[in-house]
Amino acid sequence: MRNYCNSLTIKDIDREVNLFGWINNIRIFKNIIFIKFRDVSGFIQILCKKNITHLWNDILLLNNESCIEIFGILKIKKNTSFDIEVLAYYINILNYSISLPLDINNINNNENIRLKYRYLDLRRNSMLDIIKLRSNIKFFINNYFIKNKFIEVETPFLSKSFSEGANSYKVISRIYKNKFYSLPQSPQIFKQLLMISGIDKYYQIVKCFRDEDLRSNRQPEFTQIDVEMSFVDFDILYNLINKLIYNIWLNFKNYKINNLFKKISYSDSINIYGTDKPDLRNPVKYNFNFSLFLFKNLFKNFNVNNIKTIIIKNVFNILNINLIFNFLNNKNIYNYFCIYIYSKKNNIYKYKIFGNLNISDDFVKNIICYLNLSINTFISIIILNKNFNFDFLLNLRNYYCNFFNLFKKGFYPIWVVNFPMFFYDNMNNISAYHHPFTMPLNITLSDLKSIDNYSLLFANSYDLIINGHELGSGSRRIHNYKFQEEIFNILGIKKKYNFFIDSLKYGAPPHLGIALGLDRIIMLLSDIKNIKDVIAFPKTTSGLCLLTGSPD
Repeated sequence: MRNYCNSLTIKDIDREVNLFGWINNIRIFKNIIFIKFRDVSGFIQILCKKNITHLWNDILLLNNESCIEIFGILKIKKNTSFDIEVLAYYINILNYSISLPLDINNINNNENIRLKYRYLDLRRNSMLDIIKLRSNIKFFINNYFIKNKFIEVETPFLSKSFSEGANSYKVISRIYKNKFYSLPQSPQIFKQLLMISGIDKYYQIVKCFRDEDLRSNRQPEFTQIDVEMSFVDFDILYNLINKLIYNIWLNFKNYKINNLFKKISYSDSINIYGTDKPDLRNPVKYNFNFSLFLFKNLFKNFNVNNIKTIIIKNVFNILNINLIFNFLNNKNIYNYFCIYIYSKKNNIYKYKIFGNLNISDDFVKNIICYLNLSINTFISIIILNKNFNFDFLLNLRNYYCNFFNLFKKGFYPIWVVNFPMFFYDNMNNISAYHHPFTMPLNITLSDLKSIDNYSLLFANSYDLIINGHELGSGSRRIHNYKFQEEIFNILGIKKKYNFFIDSLKYGAPPHLGIALGLDRIIMLLSDIKNIKDVIAFPKTTSGLCLLTGSPD
């Protein structure tokens, strides 16, 4: 009977054991050899004595990572009362190993080498733990949705190319010349068709494919937890997903997330955090009310939305204040000034002002009075120009958070809701912000047909964010065919979707859904910064598979 390293305990002492696995390390002494032996469950020490000649001679021929079978007796290690080891009496060499191109005991191997020899990299204990974690979480998720009466349905990989925000991968058809299938960016169309078919609770853990620029939390093929429901409102989905995330973190991280996840509108998220993916570990916020005060009293020639102010109280790491000055100057800010209030004596505040705007002492006193400020307060006021990048607002918050050492540990989920419905690119071409199946917010069909500026429309959509990572995205879907037809007309893509418009004519129910990124969930739970490390066989950031040499 086969044994596993981590299944052996003190109860098995003096029993015969049979192990299959690899030599992690060999230490050879005059009359004894110690082997650090590894299988999929973990490690155990193998003890080999010189008086067993055939065993000794065989082991001397082996390199690390050779694959072997061990027969022996389980013993307690010398001078211990609980550690165990195997006293070997026979070894079966299953396969020799040549010297490895990487060190599986080293976490700092070159990334390209790791990806080229991924099957060896996966032998590392930390990588194997992630693969096991991924497997266990998938099992947990499947049980969760089955218990909630969801039906798992598989959707096609070979389909038509649909507009979902990225380029699609194409597959050449051998039978139909000059025609292609498309790999799905998500099962969006098919899960909506399942709702129309009468399956009112669908889920699937599914591969998706997007041909887009890659980064640390994005891969060309990824896995998402796909969910769709009919006849429910957002609060039902909100509670379902919150409970899932809460229990995943509790079971696999032993961490209790506040189960009342915050909600914030897209507009408020941009105004307060400077991003639609707020990381709540960073407590620095933009203060719109103070910006409005400044607009009324000082900067009437600017748009109030371009006046961004940050107020940080109880700051003490201010010795190197010039570092902030240098940071802002290097960012080519159009106009800015900062105030640091560092003391108060005889009811008179002392402060330092720096920036490229001339601010009077009277104005500073008005600010102190308006905000009822105390000492050790830092104020930053930025006047954005027309060509500013939203990334700057996020980077500025992060800079102040790090500078003043304000970063909090933990996991902080937040739902961002009601995104813009459409956006215009530099060529004034209109596109859907999420995808063209999203229901607009608080607008009738007749109003939609008469509107001139589509950028003013908001969508019944929502993203789940944890620590600045978009963990999931979803929306209420359009189930009225006339409404959907009008959205397709606005985007100029109606012809491609005539079959889908037809499907909505046959009693399509109201429905909504969400897709959660499984890879990002594993990445957060594992404290990993790069999504490649939670996928068994990932691509490089340039989309190459170094292991197989694809694409070719």
